[in-house]
Amino acid sequence: MKKRIVIIILCILALAAAATVGYVLYHRSHGMHMENEYPTDGVGYMEADVPHADPKLVGKWHSSDKPGWYKVYYDDYDEEAQMFWGKEWDESEDVQEEDLKYHGNGWFRWEKNKKELREYATMDIVDVPIHNCYKILLSNSDTLVYREKDYKKVVFHFSKVK
Repeated sequence: MKKRIVIIILCILALAAAATVGYVLYHRSHGMHMENEYPTDGVGYMEADVPHADPKLVGKWHSSDKPGWYKVYYDDYDEEAQMFWGKEWDESEDVQEEDLKYHGNGWFRWEKNKKELREYATMDIVDVPIHNCYKILLSNSDTLVYREKDYKKVVFHFSKVK
């Protein structure tokens, strides 16, 4: 009797193993296998869908009106604020680019919406944005002209630094 129980259990285990192998082979041959495309122990990375900045604005710009004033618009996206990073400095005021603390004074977040350019300046001590809004009058690969949104006579001219 004990032999018969052992044989029945072994037959049931053999049938279960055969069914499992058949199931796996069937699903692999029909493209229904579950394979992790991004294993945690694998080489490589996955890039999230991050928006890109307007390529006409991205780059280093030099003021045509005020020598020494520079602005840089980066394609570096701040996901928390949902804007891009930029920075500015004025060498005529004895401020050099290397004097700026990362994302502190001189840095700003920016966004472009149609013909409107919005900048939110940051500070070293606390991240309280200071808003500036401009209307873009001309934007191409080497010239950027915009004016204060509320003061039409305050116009800024920039040339791209190559």
